Amino acid sequence: MNKTMKKSLATIALSAALLTSACYPAWAAESSSAVSSAVAAANAIVSYNLKDNIDVEIKSILNEHDSDTTKLGVVVRLKNIGSKVTRVPDYELRVRMADGVEYTLQPSSKNPKSVQPKSQQELSYLSTVDRSDDVALTDISFVDVDLEVYPKKETTLLTVAADAGMVWNGSDSTITKQTAILKWGEAFTLPSLHSPVLFVPVDIHKEITAKGVSTVVQIQAVNPTTERQTVPSFGIDGKTESKVYSGDRAEAAVTLEPGEKKYVHVVIPSDLDTEFSSLNVVTPEKFATGEGEDKYRVGRVNILLPNGAVTQGVIPAPDYKLGTPVKLDSTNKFVPSNVDVSLEELHITENEDDGFNTAVAKFKLTNNSDRPIPIPAIQTELVSKDGYAYAGSRQAQTAISVVPKASYVVSYAYALPSSETAEGLKMNLYSKQASGETSYKSLLATAKVPVQKNDFTSNMLKVYPYDVKIKDWTISAIFQGNMTYNYKLKLELDISQDKQVTVDAYNNKLLIELFDNVGNPVGRSTEALSGVNRLYSGTNTISLNADSAQLDFPLTVKVFEAFAGENGEVVKRLLTTFKQ
Repeated sequence: MNKTMKKSLATIALSAALLTSACYPAWAAESSSAVSSAVAAANAIVSYNLKDNIDVEIKSILNEHDSDTTKLGVVVRLKNIGSKVTRVPDYELRVRMADGVEYTLQPSSKNPKSVQPKSQQELSYLSTVDRSDDVALTDISFVDVDLEVYPKKETTLLTVAADAGMVWNGSDSTITKQTAILKWGEAFTLPSLHSPVLFVPVDIHKEITAKGVSTVVQIQAVNPTTERQTVPSFGIDGKTESKVYSGDRAEAAVTLEPGEKKYVHVVIPSDLDTEFSSLNVVTPEKFATGEGEDKYRVGRVNILLPNGAVTQGVIPAPDYKLGTPVKLDSTNKFVPSNVDVSLEELHITENEDDGFNTAVAKFKLTNNSDRPIPIPAIQTELVSKDGYAYAGSRQAQTAISVVPKASYVVSYAYALPSSETAEGLKMNLYSKQASGETSYKSLLATAKVPVQKNDFTSNMLKVYPYDVKIKDWTISAIFQGNMTYNYKLKLELDISQDKQVTVDAYNNKLLIELFDNVGNPVGRSTEALSGVNRLYSGTNTISLNADSAQLDFPLTVKVFEAFAGENGEVVKRLLTTFKQ
């Protein structure tokens, strides 16, 4: 029987503008290579005429071999191109294998019975056969079986050849269709789902939580049409050389207004040392029986990953100048567009007693609007040039909001190994997201950041938003009634402040520690730079709360910047040292 073939109009026309600046966040768009390689893998869907006003499309083909059985499945899309309701014909769907053996697949109990005019319905077929060998599936046939005559009469209405690129052999499959193999950052669609939504892979990173290790893939979804669109359901499988890890979308449902962009995140449970070589974008299929549903996933697109993608990132990190606004991703809804975020300070100091280094970063949030804006709890991490990531511990307490036309400073601390050279450090900014019991981070920005040099003998202390100049200092011993000595430190200070920055009781403080002549701690005092009982320009007398049985000489004073981290730890950064 001669059947006509026609191209479906579901192919998407993408403008050049959409493939450049429109679908890439600001901090990713600077990578010309990523933008120039953004190509939609949207092939036309082939429709076949089955009978009269009924056309059919092949959506999915499954040939999954497992030990002594093989699962064979087909999902078709039946299209009624007529003007009247049409009953779904009771045709058998058969698959033929490379050795000539033919199998009749069972229809899903939830297959529809009719198709409305100018609309379509999906029909699912599945069977599991006892077959121990692994054999290719070559074609699909629709057969009309007439049981009213004897012997029964069979008429093959349509046969569709199934090339290797159409057949999915399970999660271990290798996608071979060239137009479905993409480099990281290339745009793609899922034409088999009849969706115009454009997808752009943006970020992939590893997270360690109380529930274990997972790899999070961040994908930007773009609606290029003039109508509201729903992002179709899909998952992502991470592939290594020897194993496949299945991941599911964190957001259950996402809708896009015309021209809108949103992020979807796929969380893939993995191992600590897992390094994916590629990702398979998969879509779900289901088959219903009287006993329940049989679900499986079919691969659509393979995304190749560069070496070290999970650990070192996939977005080129631009050089950053301290004090300038960070280029945040324009798609994010976490940080309002009228808020600037800038990194004002980044220092690394050695902790001699603890055997590790501490990095302290200070971010300034500037509210450019005319109303108060809540302070976003941005998550940060430092990444070494070797790909090691160090999560930032945010200061425990902050103000609730930033007042209009003003700024607020938030500090972060990072524990680094003593071997870290601080060369080639990259800073990543994230928003913390949650969907049900699943939590994940979404990338906001990335940049190579400079580390400031330390001068532990300077009399000018940089404690943003303060500059504290020590004009003079002296230590005096006080003999107490309990036959011990206390010490008082007299500081002549000149303190200046960035007036644009609002300060409160949560600002970092100065921690002053006193050590005796053999290096043992003798006393300490914590002094505020803002609020009640703060230090001020002029002469300040500070009790060091010492309790020493003898008069020590020489004495060493160390001045630290200090704040409480979100995990309850006290973070210290050495500012200066002097002896008397």
